[in-house]
Amino acid sequence: MTTTKTLSKAAAPDRDTAPAVRLTGVGKTFGTTPAVQDVTLDIRRNEFFSILGPSGCGKTTLMRMITGFETPTEGTVELGGVPANSVPAHKRDLNMLFQSYALFPHLSVADNVAFELKVRKSRPKAEIAEAVREALALVRLQGYGDRSIAQLSGGQRQRVAIARALIGGPSLLLLDEPLGALDQKLRAEMQLELKKIQREVGVTFVTVTHDQEEALTMSDRIAVMDGGRVLQVDSPEAIYERPATRFVADFIGTSNFLTGTLDGTFLDVPGLGRFAAPDGHGLTHGSTAHLAVRPENVRLAAADTGLPGCGTVLDGTLQQIVYMGNATRYHLTLTDGTELIAESRGADRSGLAAGAPVRAGWDPERSRLLPE
Repeated sequence: MTTTKTLSKAAAPDRDTAPAVRLTGVGKTFGTTPAVQDVTLDIRRNEFFSILGPSGCGKTTLMRMITGFETPTEGTVELGGVPANSVPAHKRDLNMLFQSYALFPHLSVADNVAFELKVRKSRPKAEIAEAVREALALVRLQGYGDRSIAQLSGGQRQRVAIARALIGGPSLLLLDEPLGALDQKLRAEMQLELKKIQREVGVTFVTVTHDQEEALTMSDRIAVMDGGRVLQVDSPEAIYERPATRFVADFIGTSNFLTGTLDGTFLDVPGLGRFAAPDGHGLTHGSTAHLAVRPENVRLAAADTGLPGCGTVLDGTLQQIVYMGNATRYHLTLTDGTELIAESRGADRSGLAAGAPVRAGWDPERSRLLPE
């Protein structure tokens, strides 16, 4: 799938300024069922880009159209500025890393990494050996070349798969749920490792995942998908702090939502009152909207206690305190029955107990007004 290049970013040939991937009005329908609908986006050169969404949202189909395993029903795919709709998968300047790794158990680590170059017979043996050495050094597996795959841990096997995917020097590497087979601690380590490798090699990485933390940790930008459509493309910080829709705010992390009717600069919420509404992003008077507040922006205090700096204060009952290690979550019910979550860093120091009457509040500037 790749062309012969070096792993070294510094030695890579000059390329034009076209994005690594450009999708324009791309859609895919299976029978009468649309899997991807009207996706238009650019993936920049040398960035780590994640396509994020729940199962069935269309993210894998979108990736398969980039690789050439699926042909768009409509729209165009460009790779490096070149139309690619009619280019077969094996002629596209890209490679893939699958969740299963697809390593050959009967081959050594070095032979697994060298497999593609040996099949293509495009380099002398000495040059292939040097490329393998360089690739293993890139993934911190120096001295592992003679080992069998069975002798490696899960994380080491993934590093071998990364080395094999990069050895041919593709312009684009696509990763399909690349960390799904690893345990939680190793996943966290490999998230940082993948990001470091991507920076060193200077290749565009595009990963497909349903794991929010994974996408936030590794990505330069994220595309959030649902129902076959891309809802927002932005940096991890912007996706979390400034979600464009209720779905994005709910899917990325945890949010509290108050739903009401927009009245000028206020949101009227039945049973709770009027709330100062930040910029409504084009929402019109009388429209239904959602006020989203992250738990870490909700302050909590005992009943009849003031909450300075909070433009909104609500009364309720504390239902449960959950210690999560790095944070404590407080689940409460407001007077109208609405459930609300507050969160503080570290262990519980509130002095409150389940069943106690409480007050909750937040700075309106730390809330977000969102459309349906």
